[in-house]
Amino acid sequence: MKNKKGQTALEFLLTYGWAILLITVVAILMWQWGLFNPGGQIQPGSSGFWGVVPYEDFRYTENGTLTIPISNGVGGEVTILEINVTVTGYKHQATNPGITISPGRIELWEVDLSPHVTPLPAKSGYNIFVSIAYNDSRTGEEYISSGWIWGNVEE
Repeated sequence: MKNKKGQTALEFLLTYGWAILLITVVAILMWQWGLFNPGGQIQPGSSGFWGVVPYEDFRYTENGTLTIPISNGVGGEVTILEINVTVTGYKHQATNPGITISPGRIELWEVDLSPHVTPLPAKSGYNIFVSIAYNDSRTGEEYISSGWIWGNVEE
C-alpha cells in the first residue's frame, strides 16, 4: 500500500482550514481592540492634526491639569491665536495664549480644568478634542489644526 500522508494532510486542511482561519482572524481582532491588555492601559496617541500638532508627551492628570507640548511642523514661525479643548463635555477656550513657535520647535501649553470638569480616576482613559488656531508668519493667514488626543489619566 502506498503512503497517503500527503492526502491526509490535504483532507485535514480542507476540513478544518476554515476554522483555523476564523480563529486566527478573531484573535487578531481581539488583540487590536485591546482585549488582551490585562492592565487596561491605553497607548497614548493623537489623530487628525496637521502642521501645528500636539507633541508625543501630552498628559492629563486626575486633578484636571492638561499639558500639551505643541510642535511647529509648518516650516515658518507661527503664533498661536486660540486653543480650544473639549474634556468630558466641557469646552475650554484659551484666546490669545501668547505662544510663538519657531519652525521645528516645541512650546508647552498647560491649563487647569479642575474647576470645570469632573475628575477622572488615575489610570482611566481619556479622549480630548483639541483645536489650535494659529497664524503662519510666511503667509499672514490664519489656519486651524484640530484632532483628538487620548491616553491614560496620570496621578
